[in-house]
Order: sequence, then structure tokens, then C-alpha cells
Amino acid sequence: MPESQGGNAPKALRIDVRTPFGRLQGNLAVPPGGMRLSELAWNAMAFDERLIGMAVKSEADAGRHVSCRAGCGACCRQAVPLSPAEAWMIADVVAAMPPDRHAEVLARFAAARDRLHTAGFADRSLTSADDEQMSVLGLDYFRLGIACPFLEAESCSIHPNRPSACREYLVSSPAELCSDPASSAIVPIPTAASLTDALSRLCAMVMGGEPQAIPMTLALEWAAANREAGQTRYDAGQLMGTLFDLLGPEPE
Repeated sequence: MPESQGGNAPKALRIDVRTPFGRLQGNLAVPPGGMRLSELAWNAMAFDERLIGMAVKSEADAGRHVSCRAGCGACCRQAVPLSPAEAWMIADVVAAMPPDRHAEVLARFAAARDRLHTAGFADRSLTSADDEQMSVLGLDYFRLGIACPFLEAESCSIHPNRPSACREYLVSSPAELCSDPASSAIVPIPTAASLTDALSRLCAMVMGGEPQAIPMTLALEWAAANREAGQTRYDAGQLMGTLFDLLGPEPE
């Protein structure tokens, strides 16, 4: 999927995604020229919010409401799996911070990374994993009690820039139950699709290899180790079109 060599005129991408909560249709402006995978991830977040909004409304219509609130940070001690595109996106967010803030956040990432490496967790985290493996990894990670480097006063300090896994993880059960992520009493809000999964599969398609799930706390380390790949630009229209195909239902 190389960068297009065509003109610079903006194009429109027709979106038609079927979900369990209805169809999401519309036209999306495609920026001219090439696009980095981190830029694709950022542009996809607004679409993800619309998908989440449809799911939240469906649950509310059935009398089940989101119980997540600022100050409830239990989920911010989970692994928070990122696609490669989102790991580069988070690296961009940190790089754009003012110097003092940048240094503070880097120190938190370094402390979390050291704990993970000491626990022998990092080598397990950077391999591809299926849903069952990710569940085991997630519980092992949670037991380490490592807070997300962006967690402040039990709230997300980069809330507008948070990755899709954070946006999509919503519950209608009492917030205090989230202190045990293995609890069967937790009632998640079902989402129409996983943007993390779609982005991971897309990255594997254009970069080669298997889909990856990278814990948030290792995002900067991974992004730095793969910096050159993160700077590659691809045809924006093809990237976005493929992503929306992946977000649709599996063919029957």
C-alpha cells in the first residue's frame, strides 16, 4: 500500500459500516497525499466515538447506563492493549508535551517499564496473542498494580487523546467491582467493533508479520524501537478504506 503519487485534491470516502446497533453511514474527507499509521489511528478515534455512542445509547434504552466516572481509575491499572498505530500515536502525544511535563511522563514510563522487565513481563507482551492469551496476560499484568503513566488523581490526564481500548472499555456495573477484573459481576457495555483489533490487523497487513498487542506502559519503548517503520507514509485513501472494511462484520 505505497503512498499515492496522485494529485493533492481532497477526496471523500463513503462509509457504510453495519453494526449490531444499526448502520453507520456517511462521507469522510481523505487528506491528500500520504499518511502515517499514527495519523490513521488519530483520525479513526472520532469514528470510534460514534460507534461507542451507538452502543451506549442501545444500553441506555434498555435501562443500563455507563457507571464509569472521573476518579475511578481501576481500569488504568490494566495492560491497555494498543495496536502499533496507537503506540506511535501515544509517542506523538508525549513528544508534543511541554518540556517539564514531557520529562515527568517519560520518568513514569521508565519506572513502569523497569518493573515490567524485572517481572519478566515485557518479553511476553510483545508477541502476538489470541483472546485467551490476552486475558491471561491482562490478569497477570493487573496483579502487578502498575498505574498507567498518564493516571493522575485516579483520572486520565490525556483523556481527549486516549487510545481506543480506553474509550471502548465501559461498564454498567458498580465501579468498585472493577478492582477485580476477573469478577463475573462486571457488566461491560458491548461495543460494535474493536478499533484496536482492526488497527492491529491493518498494521500487520501493511508491515508484515502477525497482529500485535502492546501494553500502554511499553508503548514508548516499542515506538522508539520501530521508529523508522512509524515514519512510513501510505496512501491515505487505501489505508482508511481498508480500516473501515476491517471494522465491518466478518463475511458469512
